[in-house]
Amino acid sequence: MTLRIRARQRFAVRAACIVIAFAVLRTPAAQSAVLGGMVGFADITERILRFPCWLLDHRHCFSLDRFDPTCPQCM
Repeated sequence: MTLRIRARQRFAVRAACIVIAFAVLRTPAAQSAVLGGMVGFADITERILRFPCWLLDHRHCFSLDRFDPTCPQCM
């Protein structure tokens, strides 16, 4: 019997956390914070990709910009 009660409690807590997370993410401030974090993650990923070639040759470094169709240097 206590296993059922604990399972229901865990389910209720998890459901409440999901509902609260969705409610918070609906606010513009939270959305801009999440997007800022995603931009920061992309920047860190690009720096990690550039680091090995920067160690070997400073002139010819790999950049994620070449995959961007709007990049003027890559056309």
